[in-house]
Amino acid sequence: MAKSLSYFPLPNFGVNGLNTQDNPATLDATFLTNANNIVLRESGRISLRKGLKQKVVPSDTAIGSLIEHNDQGTNKIFASHGTSIYTIDFTSPNAAFPSSGADVKHTVSGSTSDWQFVNFNDRLHCFHSGVVPQRYDGSLGSGSKWSAHATDPATISTLFDPSCAMGFYGRIWAGGVTESKDVVYWSNLLDGDDWTGGDSGLIDLSKFWDNDEVVALAPFYGKLVIFGKNNIVIYNSPETVGSLAIDEIIRGVGCVSRDSVQAIGDDLVFLSATGLRSLARTTEKDKLPLTDLSVNIKDTLTRNIGNSTNVKSVYVENEGIYIMSFVDNNINYVFDFKHITPNGVPRITTWTFSNDREPSNMAYTELYGLLVGQQDGSLAGYEGYNDVDLAWDSGASYSSSSYTSDVSSPWISLGQSVSAVLLKRIIMVLEGGSGATLGLKWYKDFGATPSTTTNIDLRPTTTGSTALWGSSSSLYDSSKFTPIYGLQEYRTPLTGSAKHIKLSISVASNGYDASIQDLTLLTKEGKIR
Repeated sequence: MAKSLSYFPLPNFGVNGLNTQDNPATLDATFLTNANNIVLRESGRISLRKGLKQKVVPSDTAIGSLIEHNDQGTNKIFASHGTSIYTIDFTSPNAAFPSSGADVKHTVSGSTSDWQFVNFNDRLHCFHSGVVPQRYDGSLGSGSKWSAHATDPATISTLFDPSCAMGFYGRIWAGGVTESKDVVYWSNLLDGDDWTGGDSGLIDLSKFWDNDEVVALAPFYGKLVIFGKNNIVIYNSPETVGSLAIDEIIRGVGCVSRDSVQAIGDDLVFLSATGLRSLARTTEKDKLPLTDLSVNIKDTLTRNIGNSTNVKSVYVENEGIYIMSFVDNNINYVFDFKHITPNGVPRITTWTFSNDREPSNMAYTELYGLLVGQQDGSLAGYEGYNDVDLAWDSGASYSSSSYTSDVSSPWISLGQSVSAVLLKRIIMVLEGGSGATLGLKWYKDFGATPSTTTNIDLRPTTTGSTALWGSSSSLYDSSKFTPIYGLQEYRTPLTGSAKHIKLSISVASNGYDASIQDLTLLTKEGKIR
């Protein structure tokens, strides 16, 4: 008697994102062991990431810093590369970085592009290690729109060159001065350019931590958070500097990268030496518990940090994702805060780019949404489903390049402890991807050699109505069947027998989104082995 087919559905395939930390032989199929160039939609479906479309011709020098500044009602984009800060002209893609003009190009001797830009009191303030702070007055100023800061704190004997700052609680706070790396300075009230006299002042942290230095500053729940490399100090009452008082000192955990710090809802996220962490306040506790957000990739991420701490980040509010880029290594992690995994952390995926398109800096803007400064010196928007380059010789000549998304499952037990099953078929329901090619291969019983790749051309229905059955206004009509727009079922044979199987799926983008909706394996009972 012929044995019947068994259906092995894979509900919520990959819904919890990347996990390189746990044993892939015991992980369930809601996790992935490879999750490159994808995002996870609110429904949990695996989809292609959007592309990076260049908006200006590359300058051939990486964009080091990027910000949107409101200049008396007009939003402007500022970007830095080399020793200059530019006001970007997106209407002239072939000449977006002006070669001259004090109002649109500000050159600072001794600087690199690694500025921290701070919007404060209608001005743009710029901070850079080893360089005096710079200020852009824009429409507020008369004469030159750019100037160096006016006064130094009285305690500075050489150079006031803070590497990090924030504008909050009515003044600018700055730290990381070469002469005094364990001191935080605050400016006069509503005057981010005056650091002496009045109610300006300083916090000497040498009394509270040993041989540490200020890396980053951030506001948090009406408090001032000072990140050192190995410690965190939190102050109460920064809005009333005469009442400043220590709330908490967190020892042994610090921040390794100034530009990893991002406010996400009611949380503050930063990169420590052992992973991405959250400084989360709860209503049940007076203190600030630390949460490790990267436990699913902890060892891998720690190795990345050991290789480089040149990290840039951005929180994309409309997508609910925190992007962290290891600039020197083209390693980009995406933490999805829309969905929390069973172990209480965000879902994680990775992005990679070719041809120097990878981020060198990022900013979330009102004008363009996510804006990416690239290693090749261009500025790109997060849009479409190809990576799009703007040609050097023309401000209107574009070339599109596909990218490949890759996902791999952990080892999936096929439910048999003593007998293998015969692999018969996989049924995949996908949405979109018109004209793209999907590659499928599989591994058996912990083997390192995959099957031959099966290529499937994606040809979803692209015309007709979205009715399930009958006319567009009726679900039932015996006269005709109408498929769901954009969805397509693909069936492809599997070969061999196995107790465990690992799936690897890749999709080459073709300008259209594609997402995996459902996966089911068909098997037959096999021999005992």
